[in-house]
Amino acid sequence: MLNETIYETTCYYAQGHPLLGLWDAWEGCKNQSFSQKREIFLWMLERLLREGRIKLHKNGVFLATSIEEQVEQFRLALPASEEDADKVCTKPGYEPAYEGFGMNVWWFLDICPAGVAWRMPGGSYQIAD
Repeated sequence: MLNETIYETTCYYAQGHPLLGLWDAWEGCKNQSFSQKREIFLWMLERLLREGRIKLHKNGVFLATSIEEQVEQFRLALPASEEDADKVCTKPGYEPAYEGFGMNVWWFLDICPAGVAWRMPGGSYQIAD
């Protein structure tokens, strides 16, 4: 999906940020469809979890389910399109505030399965959201 340099560069820029940072960090995603970007995000999320570079949490409590289950939670919860994200994140009868509004907000709503904690140099995890 991504070469190692792009993966590491994306992780570098996303580190310490909420999951929105990982969603937005890869510049190449601008040329991808929403569904392609979604799959790349899920692939990166799984790899980061397997490498121990991140842990997922809900309200400050780390998830105890398997990595496969955590990724599947995101697969099921992530909006299928930018329009779906806008519908969920915009009051009925209103227009989204700007292009990409829904996916800039979705990560911080209760419908998002988890937030992220990044592993720090000493080995502890720091919650980013």
